[in-house]
Amino acid sequence: MKHHLVLLVLVVLLVSCTPTAQPGPDVAWMVSATLTAIAAESPTDAASLGSIEGQLLYPAETPPALRVVAFQVATGQYYTVDTVEGQTTYRLEGLPEGKYNVLAYTLGQNNLPAGLAGGFTQAVMCGMGPECTEHGLVDVIVFSGETTSGVDILDWFQPNFPPMP
Repeated sequence: MKHHLVLLVLVVLLVSCTPTAQPGPDVAWMVSATLTAIAAESPTDAASLGSIEGQLLYPAETPPALRVVAFQVATGQYYTVDTVEGQTTYRLEGLPEGKYNVLAYTLGQNNLPAGLAGGFTQAVMCGMGPECTEHGLVDVIVFSGETTSGVDILDWFQPNFPPMP
């Protein structure tokens, strides 16, 4: 018991005698400046992000609820936005600069299976006429701080689109 009491007293003395370092004004300023610089260089800075927008057309009278997906070509990372039944336009925001392939997928509502895919393809760029037989995805370029418009998802005739993520 005596040993425990002596040990406790020694611990209390040691803790009370140890000086506590407080950051001075120079250290606080350096920390603040560093955090400000990191935040300014952050890729999530709103000015460094772009967006994609376009029309939605589905081979039915009214477009179903869809998930629009932009796949970044270089990394495979993807960004999504969901639409509601009857919505004929979309806008995907918060995209880092780069090349994207843009598709839409049915969400499995109103007797439609989930995952039917449509995309922004060469056929869309051609005008979707009977002579437009190329259904490969178009690379959409996104620039920092800009919106890439006219990325219309009209082509639902390609059986080999990537599956819904």
